[in-house]
Amino acid sequence: MTKKRIFLVTIFLLLTVLSLIIGPNMKLITQLFTGNKRAWIDFLNGRLPRTIVIILASASLSISGLIMQSISRNKFISPSTAGVNDAAALGVFLGYLLLGNQPLGIRFIFAFIFASISSLLFIAILNKIKFKNVIYVPLIGMMYGALISSLTTFIAHRTNNLQFLTSINVGTFSKITALNSYLLIILIPALILSFIYAASFNVVAMGNDFAKNLGVNYKLIMTIGIIIISIVSASTYIVVGPLPFLGLIIPNIVTLYYGDGVKKNLIDVALFGISFVLLNDIISRLVVYPYEIAVGFTMGISGAIIFLILIFKRVKTNE
Repeated sequence: MTKKRIFLVTIFLLLTVLSLIIGPNMKLITQLFTGNKRAWIDFLNGRLPRTIVIILASASLSISGLIMQSISRNKFISPSTAGVNDAAALGVFLGYLLLGNQPLGIRFIFAFIFASISSLLFIAILNKIKFKNVIYVPLIGMMYGALISSLTTFIAHRTNNLQFLTSINVGTFSKITALNSYLLIILIPALILSFIYAASFNVVAMGNDFAKNLGVNYKLIMTIGIIIISIVSASTYIVVGPLPFLGLIIPNIVTLYYGDGVKKNLIDVALFGISFVLLNDIISRLVVYPYEIAVGFTMGISGAIIFLILIFKRVKTNE
């Protein structure tokens, strides 16, 4: 294990412990050792599931961002800048209009279908574009996502359901319990697939002809990548809500220090993504303690600052 990875693991463990400790009741951990039944209920139903969800969701979103950047061959593409999250929101909203309030499983089906279709359509659009500038492509992705978001907002306005749309567009871990987070179990097979096909994603990033020469089924690997991205985006959106910039900036930061390559960067991307979200979540809990603000708001600020730095650094390098 390298020194950099040891450092990341240490930061991850430290922030995990802080996540379990920090909350409205700072004495909760101490009360556990005194046999306080109420403290154990709060810990097992609130603090522990919340931390587990943060770890699963942030690792999955960071890795899915790395996969999307690989198969699209652009460092500034992610589910949040390619319309995948917007399509998942449209799917959830249309499901609500058709069926009313549904179980998480039904919501996931709607979100997954729309996220998959959106991903396939965006990749098809990219393949038709000849001028693939590193900044130009994500701008197209953001316009594409804004178009989907505008359609969703228009439908919500016409059907007087803006309040529901607003409620699902907030990224927060404050409502996580042991009962409403079971859907994220599906992230585990998605993560396993990511590690199994990591080397193949590297090959696909070199193009269709290169993949064929190495005996890699280009279309199959692209499909697997899109399925992983769609599963992660749909399930995390339903349980947590949108987490801005995560799948965009984390792979860029890691590749900046470790170089390109999906396979060799997977663990570091996951650790860095988890630590980033844990830190933002802890800040969200402490800013207006004992209350908390949505982690999506905190990540929106910190993520935007890092994203701008990455863009300026990339532009300066290309000059």
